[in-house]
Amino acid sequence: MCNYQTLFYDDESGYVILCRGCDSIQLAFGNILLTWNRTDFYDFFDFIKRMFSETPIDPATINKKTLAIPVPCEGVRILLSPRELQQLHTMLDSAETELQSKQLMSMLSGA
Repeated sequence: MCNYQTLFYDDESGYVILCRGCDSIQLAFGNILLTWNRTDFYDFFDFIKRMFSETPIDPATINKKTLAIPVPCEGVRILLSPRELQQLHTMLDSAETELQSKQLMSMLSGA
């Protein structure tokens, strides 16, 4: 049975939650809902970090949906603007930090 723990939540951006029961991570961003195991979550986050670091923030195009993010479903892409990419990166970065903190606290309390 699923027992969710919030890793990130924002009324406008969405959320990232961890299921303690099955250890899956769910991301809700805009009208997208994705669920991964930890490995796939980290792979997606690494991809977003690279894309974010390589995408220039130009005020003239910051809201234009020009960035296609692949997902593990053939023929499906997430289309984002540079501003949305920035929001997604912030969400994932915050969630990953929270996940790491919880893992560390769990290790320390189990020792």
